[in-house]
Amino acid sequence: MFLLLTMIRKRLFLALAAVLASALLVTVTLWWNTQLSGIINTISEGNTLSKNVIILSTIIMLAMCTANFLKTYISEFVCEILTHDLRMGYARYFSSLPLSEIEKLNAGEQLSKLQNEIAEVSRYINGNLFQLINDSITFIATITWLLFINARLTLTVNLPVVVIMVYVFYSSKIISTATERSQLARGQMNKYADTLLVLFPIIRLYEASQMMLLNYNKEVSEWEYQTVRAERIRARLMSLSGLLSSIPLMLIFYVGGNMVINDILTFGTLYVFLNLSGNVSGVMMNMPGFIASFRQFSVNMRRLMPMILLDGEEQPT
Repeated sequence: MFLLLTMIRKRLFLALAAVLASALLVTVTLWWNTQLSGIINTISEGNTLSKNVIILSTIIMLAMCTANFLKTYISEFVCEILTHDLRMGYARYFSSLPLSEIEKLNAGEQLSKLQNEIAEVSRYINGNLFQLINDSITFIATITWLLFINARLTLTVNLPVVVIMVYVFYSSKIISTATERSQLARGQMNKYADTLLVLFPIIRLYEASQMMLLNYNKEVSEWEYQTVRAERIRARLMSLSGLLSSIPLMLIFYVGGNMVINDILTFGTLYVFLNLSGNVSGVMMNMPGFIASFRQFSVNMRRLMPMILLDGEEQPT
């Protein structure tokens, strides 16, 4: 992960701004849920909402919309900057090579890296990097806040999260391994296609097109098999993860409902637990895919590291 850390260090101010924007959004969201709990309790007691409560609620909702806009804009801007730095670093590396070394490069292998590793890393940075950071901040802040509100209900409801996390760890390894096999098969297919282009005159001369086409179709079939297999594994494991993530929600209804009946918990607080359950169980449901993608991202970054030359930096080979 040296390459990723180097890229982030060069854009440290923007990366910190994206993290702070996520923290701001979580803070405002929890503030809104506190206000919402009070509103529900007031209405359930048969009282009328005051003018100040309505004004404050409106301000909080506007602040939440603003914070969400800032988080989305800043994080996407930083992702585009990091992706641009990666692509330019890849181009800068080849432009720094002497002509004698450039002639020795395998065009098919470099094309495979451009189509596979560079594309996958760019897709991950734009789609998952700051989303994972945002989910982590949301998860930690929500658990801490719920413990402060009602530690007993929070611990009871979220104890199954430990089981989910164990499942997430092992399932993500399986998903990442299957995804890596698919990518390796695609790389082999791209290399073979480049070989066909380079040797096309010789193939025509010796009438070897049928044999080469047969071998190429084998590479395509292997890539197709590994890709379909990886998607099937991901679908099965993610489906079970979604099923496990519903356990905390059912416990909220059972345990929290009994606490409301026994006047241990207010209805507004129970609603807040239900409203924020997705911040915990939802993150767990998506975590196998996130971890598997991150592991695949790490593999791609290690492969690219010798061929990325950032501005003002010398990457180790």
